[in-house]
Amino acid sequence: MRSYLAAMTVLATAAPGIARDVTAAVQWDVPIPHGAEAVAVVRNSAGELLAQQRLDARAHDSTATHSFDTLPRQAASLQAGLVHDGQLLAQSAPVQLNGRSALPDIALYPILALGFRSAWACDDGDVLVLARRMDGLRAISMQPPRLFLPGDDSDENFLASDGTQLQDTGQYIIVTAPDTAPQTCARIPAQPILPITAFAADASWQIDLTREQALVTMPRPDGDHDTIDQMQASRSDDGDIIFASDAMSLRLTDAPCRLAHARTPYPVTAALSRRAGSESPGCAGSPLSLLHGSAWHVSALFGVPLNAQGADFPDLTLEVMNGQISGRLACNRYVGMAEISDHALSISDLGTTRLACPTALRNLELRFLDALEHANGFDIGNQGELILRSGPMPLLTATRH
Repeated sequence: MRSYLAAMTVLATAAPGIARDVTAAVQWDVPIPHGAEAVAVVRNSAGELLAQQRLDARAHDSTATHSFDTLPRQAASLQAGLVHDGQLLAQSAPVQLNGRSALPDIALYPILALGFRSAWACDDGDVLVLARRMDGLRAISMQPPRLFLPGDDSDENFLASDGTQLQDTGQYIIVTAPDTAPQTCARIPAQPILPITAFAADASWQIDLTREQALVTMPRPDGDHDTIDQMQASRSDDGDIIFASDAMSLRLTDAPCRLAHARTPYPVTAALSRRAGSESPGCAGSPLSLLHGSAWHVSALFGVPLNAQGADFPDLTLEVMNGQISGRLACNRYVGMAEISDHALSISDLGTTRLACPTALRNLELRFLDALEHANGFDIGNQGELILRSGPMPLLTATRH
């Protein structure tokens, strides 16, 4: 069922907006090496960096106060961390601002600094996101993504096929593209891996990992489940993350995964090992995280390219963040909810503005909304394109610019 929103209500979220001030006290309970910094960053609803602040953590025993003034209206979340020599010692999960000017104390935890990817804020305002691979560093945020291979002379220098150079100084990342000035990038908090849920490929187990505990669900005669209060986290030499207890260990690999009965891919490959048993494969993470980030631009609806006639066509978009889907129609804007349930996609509660629209464009809007409402799965193609599906039938295809 669709609803309609007042035009100004939706459009206000995209306007430059009214500036506001936000303050937050950040607390930690970890040793602070000499020269460590407390870092706080503010992002918009798409996860893009809007502002950052760095403080000298040596002057504080266990707390630092961050004060941001004149934040744009688009500010949606705040995240903090402790950085030393380019490494995150501890960080918080993203805290939603929700229009508040003062936030509760934000606690930093070392286990939340554990993740597959590192984020670096560069001089030019861009954010460099790196993922370590066996053969080098992959720059996820670059378009197209680039693989940086280690240089011959030093394990600190890396080179991409287009000539872009990357130097890891320990404290900073320096990126030099051909015919451009070097950009210096400093470490900032990134998306933590926790909380995360892992599923067995044969549905024989499920593990819900949070910062405090692991909830393990396996077949038992009494139909109950086990809770493990502590699982030790570590990183292997090949970049995998391992959570281990006395009874079992869960290995997570930064590689897409697919369950046979699922209608969506998963971002992480999982494997559970028990002391007296063999390894059991599975998948982990939220499929929606594969859709997070910048807008997807629709290129085809129900198998028909939007530019089939060679003429200009409306830029239909979709963005997914924090369980919400939104974007542009031909004449209007829309919002809705997106969730994964029983390994399938559901898009619901779609609402649009009601601006006047020519008949042909209005019909295009309705076809697009129909595609969203009927989608129950998706794939990411070989070229990085998004394919929304209803069962095996593709409903729409979208790409990122």
